[in-house]
Amino acid sequence: MTGRATLDGLLRRAAEIRPEAAALVDAANRPQVTGGEARRFDWASLDKTVDALAARLRALGFPTDSVVATQFPLGSDGIVALFAIIRAGLIAAPLPLGWGRRETVAHLQRLGARAILTAGRAGPIDCADMMRFAAAETFSVRFVMSIGAPVLDGVVPLDDVFDHAGTPEPIETPRPGNAADHIALVTVDTTAEGHLAVPRSHNEIIAGGLAAFMAGVPDETAIFAATLALDAFAGIALQIVPWLMCGGTLVAHPPFAPRVFADDLAKDRVTHAVLPVAAAASLFEAAPKARPALRHLTLLARRAADIAAAHEVRPEAVAVDVFFGAGEAGLTRTLSPGAAGGVPLGPDTFATGAGQAPVLVETRAGPAGTLQLRGAMVPAFAFPPGAERGLPPFWSTDAEGFFDTGLPVATDKAARALIVGDGPQGVIAIGGRRFAEAEIRAAYVEAGGEIAPVVRADPVLGQRVAGIVGDGRAIVGLAGRLQDTGLTPLGVPGGQRHHAGPLPFEDTRPPDLQPARDPLTETQAALEQLLTMARAATAG
Repeated sequence: MTGRATLDGLLRRAAEIRPEAAALVDAANRPQVTGGEARRFDWASLDKTVDALAARLRALGFPTDSVVATQFPLGSDGIVALFAIIRAGLIAAPLPLGWGRRETVAHLQRLGARAILTAGRAGPIDCADMMRFAAAETFSVRFVMSIGAPVLDGVVPLDDVFDHAGTPEPIETPRPGNAADHIALVTVDTTAEGHLAVPRSHNEIIAGGLAAFMAGVPDETAIFAATLALDAFAGIALQIVPWLMCGGTLVAHPPFAPRVFADDLAKDRVTHAVLPVAAAASLFEAAPKARPALRHLTLLARRAADIAAAHEVRPEAVAVDVFFGAGEAGLTRTLSPGAAGGVPLGPDTFATGAGQAPVLVETRAGPAGTLQLRGAMVPAFAFPPGAERGLPPFWSTDAEGFFDTGLPVATDKAARALIVGDGPQGVIAIGGRRFAEAEIRAAYVEAGGEIAPVVRADPVLGQRVAGIVGDGRAIVGLAGRLQDTGLTPLGVPGGQRHHAGPLPFEDTRPPDLQPARDPLTETQAALEQLLTMARAATAG
């Protein structure tokens, strides 16, 4: 892309054109998820709040293009933080909420992050508390800042920026050349070798959202219901970019609560909704009167199985577009039934036409039979600069600019489609997050390996840790270990170890040490109690 618009520039433009129009609203369940009252901004107050927070960040003396890691559930706090970091001339690096201290420290060191800006909590996760300990293990981090956290040693509270009086001085960051070509965001992808940083400029982010904007054709009256976390490219491209481009209203739903979301469709008169495929089918079985204003639905498929399932979601009187997220490499439209699990082969000119405009994304099958992408939304360089001269994994493209996703594909030339297979080898998704299997195995070996979890398919999360067999003390040990490895124990009750078929984790204990095959019956609430006990024991 050769545009000159930046993300915070689009925000500034909307504030100038529609200052008093509703811009950003927290969903009703924010108090239960992050604490604090739900916030509501018009475009002018949103722009002023971003300026106020950007000024605070500037005052800390960070060099331009310093990396600031963030960890927020979807909500107004995280969106304000994202724009303020960018407006202050810094680079935002969102961290997945599913990560524990182990993954966080390694990634902060990989990025050379100068600061952390985080939520106080996200549900049961004490983000600020974990981040201050992660910062203590990362030499480059100078500040840990929070929004919505209790008073903690070593954490700088920034809640007062939301109570600013008057009009703060507009913040501008002079840039050589085209400001839109500078890095704005660094997300995280996963290969069999581990996590890697994926940098994107403003132009690359906007290119990712352009297809979604053209599909939904929102205008200034549009009201978006957003549910995708902003720790991944898809969440920003499919939600934030179309919202900024049209100047409508965004209702931010933190970790997905179907009942709250369904109620808000009617209450907020939502016109455009963005959802993961797995959550959509049950929500739209209701009659159209439950969603009177909804006219467009954007679905994100993260797995091959999601693509076919997505095309079965056809709510009455609602247009539906499905996008496939190939990790952090890019987004591509999916094909309608007839090419199950398919994405277009070659350049996708849906949003730009066949003229001189840059192609947003182009696909092909690589020599190894894997999906490769290039285009205006696909990054070309590793991050930090020079990472390509170090040890893998790092972002790299071939001589033609294609990035290999590792996803197996089969070519259907008649349909001009690529049929996507299961995920890359050596990568597993647990709790909706992707991990290198080798890293998780290593974590369990380091911890003694006395408990053998298995990973089972889950229709909403992708996969989850399940099938843990053992007594209560074993479960407490597992909970404590998962806390540091970033794997949260999501719904292990009722699981039983199954030996048939390949398992991501192998039980290598001698037979006499194996526990009795007794399914667990504890509820999720009881498991969270055990996790609290493990934390208390560790602190003691």
